[in-house]
Amino acid sequence: MKIKLFLGAIIFFMAFFLMSFNNVKTEKNYNSCLERYRTSWGKAIDKCTYSKDIFKADYKNVCNESVDALISLQRTDKKWECFYFENIKPEDTIATYVCKGTGKTLKWVKKAGNTEVSFPTKEEINQMYKE
Repeated sequence: MKIKLFLGAIIFFMAFFLMSFNNVKTEKNYNSCLERYRTSWGKAIDKCTYSKDIFKADYKNVCNESVDALISLQRTDKKWECFYFENIKPEDTIATYVCKGTGKTLKWVKKAGNTEVSFPTKEEINQMYKE
C-alpha cells in the first residue's frame, strides 16, 4: 500500500513538473516580421547632393501584429545611420536611405509598445559593428 502511494505521488509530481513546461511562453522573434522587399542605388533624394552612392532600403511588416523597428544602414565612412519606427501596422511599409552607403543593413524589431525590450543606441551600434 505504501509503495502504491509512493509511486502515485511520484507520477503525480512528474506529471505536474512536465505540464509546467507547457506554460512557459517562448518569446516570438519579431525580426522575421519586417522583410526588406526592395533596395535601390542612385535614385535621387532631395536631402542628398551626390546621388551615385545613395542607397535606399524599403521594408514591409509581414506579420499580423504591429511592430517597432530600428533600421541601420552603413555609410561609406563605416558609420551607421539609424532610423527608428514605432507602431508599424501589418502590411505597412517603411523607407530608409543613406546618402553615401555601402549597402549593408541591420535591423532590430520588437512587438509594438514593448517596453521590456530595448534597442541598441547609435553609439552602441557603431561600436559593435565597426566593419
